[in-house]
Amino acid sequence: MKRIVVYYSQTENTKEAAETIAKSLDCKTVRITTKKEMPKGAGGMFMIGGMQATFGMKPEINTDGIDFDEYEEIILGTPIWASKCVPAINTFLDDERIREKVTGAFTSSGGGDNDKCMEILRKKLPNLKYEVALADRRQPVAAKNAEKLEKFISEMKE
Repeated sequence: MKRIVVYYSQTENTKEAAETIAKSLDCKTVRITTKKEMPKGAGGMFMIGGMQATFGMKPEINTDGIDFDEYEEIILGTPIWASKCVPAINTFLDDERIREKVTGAFTSSGGGDNDKCMEILRKKLPNLKYEVALADRRQPVAAKNAEKLEKFISEMKE
């Protein structure tokens, strides 16, 4: 089965998890970026990104020209902004064919609002079977991330 890990990462938290998953499952990663860059500072990122997430905005994205029709499964990674997926992931999930291929999802949150985001993803993704909620690496509870990722990966290998 040909899989790919597709993720968005602003502060590298989600990127670290994506790379761990891809290495363990021996698959490729693709980092989604927005055509118009998000501000680098926390204030601008939270203000603009949080507003875009709250209102379900869908910015133009780059996906490195990957043909997702080549893959049978997509593992999706997103940070959480305003209890939702980042806007770039909203754009990525606009395509029904892509939504149908997503079987695994992982989130990364500094505020602990993974449950709301996962609830939204469950409604959008008809074939979602595997999920894991991770904490921002700067949070004390992030010490459990490695164990959670190991379990997520193990379930996907079965």
